[in-house]
Amino acid sequence: MPNSNFWSQHREGSLNWLALGLLLAAWNAADDGGTALKARRPDSLRGYTQVSVRAAQRAHANLSARVIKA
Repeated sequence: MPNSNFWSQHREGSLNWLALGLLLAAWNAADDGGTALKARRPDSLRGYTQVSVRAAQRAHANLSARVIKA
């Protein structure tokens, strides 16, 4: 009987962890197609699968400079 007493005392916490696990599994399984990430990437960086932070900042600075001049 001590085992059933443990689960009755910790039922809410166990259900919360189960819900979190299901939420994460659904999030990982969701297929957004990856189009949202490609759409936000500047034209100069779209050919690359991975982009460094420095390159992204440089591309943003170049884009901002072009927008301000126009």
